[in-house]
This record gives sequence, C-alpha cells and structure tokens, in this order.
Amino acid sequence: MKAITITTDVKNGKFTKNTDRIAKAVKYFEGKTIDITMKKQSQYRSNQQNGYYFGVIIPMTITAVEDEWGELWNSDEAHEMFKTMFLYNEKVNDKTGEIVKTPKSSTENSTKEQEVYHEKCRQFLKEWFNVDVPLPNEGILFE
Repeated sequence: MKAITITTDVKNGKFTKNTDRIAKAVKYFEGKTIDITMKKQSQYRSNQQNGYYFGVIIPMTITAVEDEWGELWNSDEAHEMFKTMFLYNEKVNDKTGEIVKTPKSSTENSTKEQEVYHEKCRQFLKEWFNVDVPLPNEGILFE
C-alpha cells in the first residue's frame, strides 16, 4: 500500500470516527517515514463541471481567439490563460501591502469555487469577444 485516505472528525483534539482504521494505518506504516496531510474535507469540482469546462468553455475560447486574434491555440493554452487570470492565491506583504499571486490548480476548487471560476471565464469571453457561453443546463445545439 502506497497511500491511504481516511475520513474522520476532530473533537477536543481527538479523532472521533474511523479510529480503528487510523490505528491500522499507523501499524501498517510502522518503521517507515511517512507524510501526514490534514485538510478540511470539501466537495471538489465535479466530473460534470470538468466536462463542461473542457467541453464547452475551452473550445469556445479557442474559437474566439482564432476568430478575433488570428491565433491558433490548443486547450492547454486556453486553460493556462484562464488560470493566470482567475485561478490564484494572493499573498500579502504586511509591511508593504504588496500582493503576490501564486498559481492554484482547478483540481483544488470546491464545486462552488469552480462555478465562480466558470462565471469569470464566461464574463471574460463576453467582454473581450462578445461570445455568449451557454450555461451547463442550457445545452448546445450543433448545426
């Protein structure tokens, strides 16, 4: 076994569920150097959201860039543009007030964060290219 993920709750500084699984995992890794990662459980972006993004927003971006800028982009380039514009964490220097943007992956987005990201992408396409991207529930009719 290379890795294991166990969901639990913490109350008064102690794990409250799956404690037997946690104990077994600790025994399994006995004598080994391990990494322990703790993070708040979240509902990450869904497969449907990912499909909508790469199946609708990104192709419409590639078409808009070609039509308006005369450039041939692939999906990675379109995705990188949106990530640069809308997908980052901000670190503030308390002494100077300067802000540094650090990259973030869309895989880290919750379902709500992913919807906000999609909306920013749709707004950008409307403002820059006058392209109306359909919402996921609107469907797309191909001719």
